[in-house]
Amino acid sequence: MFHESIKKITNCMRDRHVIEDGMYEVYQYGLELLVSGLITFTSIMVIACLADSFLIGILYFIVSDPLKVTAGGYHASTYLKCFIVSNLEYLILSAAAKALSALFMPAFVWIALLLASSSYILANCPVRNPHHPVSEDVIRKNRRLAFLLLGIDCAVIIVSYLLLQQSYLLNFMVLSITSVAVFILPVKLKRKERGESL
Repeated sequence: MFHESIKKITNCMRDRHVIEDGMYEVYQYGLELLVSGLITFTSIMVIACLADSFLIGILYFIVSDPLKVTAGGYHASTYLKCFIVSNLEYLILSAAAKALSALFMPAFVWIALLLASSSYILANCPVRNPHHPVSEDVIRKNRRLAFLLLGIDCAVIIVSYLLLQQSYLLNFMVLSITSVAVFILPVKLKRKERGESL
């Protein structure tokens, strides 16, 4: 149904000469990504506002989305699965951050988790997606961007832990980065079984 709705919109754009026939599939794919992304974003923001706060929801996207784009990782086979996995990921992150924050673990434990997760991401990124091959230049660019993003994230989080009191917000940020590492793991294991490189 989702695919058919996007197809109707793309057909309408082609019929009105907004797009050329040769670009039909590109626009259809782009619209699918845009609409599914907006639906997922809206859903997660609603959950964030109900379970946490608007700020936590925005923070989740600021911290994890750029890393997911540059570092790569698990890709669901359908938009529905992607929607479900993304929403479940947020719910699990929120619950885990609340539960672990209630334990009042020392800041060095969170910093160690952050550095371990970041090291794992850097050692394994970018993960190549066999369904969307990209050039070696893009791979090198994504790797550099992942290094830069993780460097900024780690610096901000570590300085915040050292200067401020430990908080749910900082713990949530660490777990968001850890989730990126977790989503790289199954892809790495699957490709290792096949004897492929990341």
